[in-house]
Amino acid sequence: MIDVRGARLFVESSFDTPLVWFEVCALGGAVDDPPGLEGLARHAGMLARRGAGARDRAALDEALDGLGAALDVAVGRDTITLSGLALTRNLDAIVDLAADILAAPRFEPAEHERLLRETPQVLDEIRDDDASLATRWFDKECAPGHPYARTSIGTAASIARLPRDAAIAAWRAAFVPRNLVIGVAGDVDEARARAVAARLIERLPDAAPPTPPALDRFTPPAGRRVVLVDKADRTQAQLRLGHLGPRWGGDDTPALLLLETAFGGMFSSRLMQEIRVKRGWSYGAGCALRRSRGPHWLEMWMATAIDVAGDAVALTRALYADLAAHGLTTDEVEFARGYLVGSMPFHLATARQRMQLAVRDASFGLPPDYTATLPDRLAAIGADDVRAAAGRHLRPDDLVTVAVTTAAEAGDALGRAGAGPVQVVAHDSY
Repeated sequence: MIDVRGARLFVESSFDTPLVWFEVCALGGAVDDPPGLEGLARHAGMLARRGAGARDRAALDEALDGLGAALDVAVGRDTITLSGLALTRNLDAIVDLAADILAAPRFEPAEHERLLRETPQVLDEIRDDDASLATRWFDKECAPGHPYARTSIGTAASIARLPRDAAIAAWRAAFVPRNLVIGVAGDVDEARARAVAARLIERLPDAAPPTPPALDRFTPPAGRRVVLVDKADRTQAQLRLGHLGPRWGGDDTPALLLLETAFGGMFSSRLMQEIRVKRGWSYGAGCALRRSRGPHWLEMWMATAIDVAGDAVALTRALYADLAAHGLTTDEVEFARGYLVGSMPFHLATARQRMQLAVRDASFGLPPDYTATLPDRLAAIGADDVRAAAGRHLRPDDLVTVAVTTAAEAGDALGRAGAGPVQVVAHDSY
């Protein structure tokens, strides 16, 4: 790790191709949106990309096209990231454009108004896509009141009242050097990467970083329940089941990684075998602990035919209860470990991948080599460790189930699945 005016810089050199990738990652994101202004961080990020310095949106895009480069802003729950890709010979020019976006975005009123009109179309697209809709509702209902339960895109109501001055303030508060993690990868040595980072942030103010929100002081409600997102004329049910889990990078993460892999991370996993192979209820079924800075969801998913949705929920609950009580067998642990260790080189094969993982790990408050060294941690985990972790973190009696389907067709079966009381909501009510 290299310090550049308080920003943390990570460098991964590779001189195979004349390409350079960089990321400027600000800590914070949707979790920092004020109540009632959900979607503000996303709005600020999208708006900052629509013109900076002397260039309006069209001129900025034209300059990038002429240089064969890309600059993109991504806004998540924990971070706002400006990423760039450039040919080595054009790197200085691209860095100058990126520095303008960071320090001198135009935030033009016309673009602000245009974005306010465009974002509701994103909500329409989510409502049209059952899988995306299920994820949106599960995020809302898994642990109501948790910072991650708030939508990063916003709602129709919150988007309509997003003020331009608040978006400007949010961007400027996030992009101060001591709040940044920077990664540079590709056809650069350490000296040039340091110079790139310095140029990217040289015009940013030396202000104090924002105070991060508390993410680990939340007790979710107990008990099982079902939220049926009613959508007419469905032939399938998009299902999500889960509850609030521990943070990624905690003491039990290696054991939980083995659990998620053996239970729902491979074709040979329990969920896939029981749901797809034996019964043919869904093309796929999986589970994962969400990767985030704070405690996030332990989530399972599948898409079944509507007539077996209730049976699939009941079976998944039973399988999860057995996993919580007994963990994995020794053979399952060994197979999952071999799969994870064997697949890790594919995630670390390129300088860009290594840089991105280092930036992500650092933004989560973890050592930058955390993911890269997971195989060493996995080697020390046995079936007893997995069983103990399952007992600490898996809560089958508190599962929340979200089903996007037609209530008239699937409601009774879901009510008989033993997953708790069923609440029916209109698909377009959030």
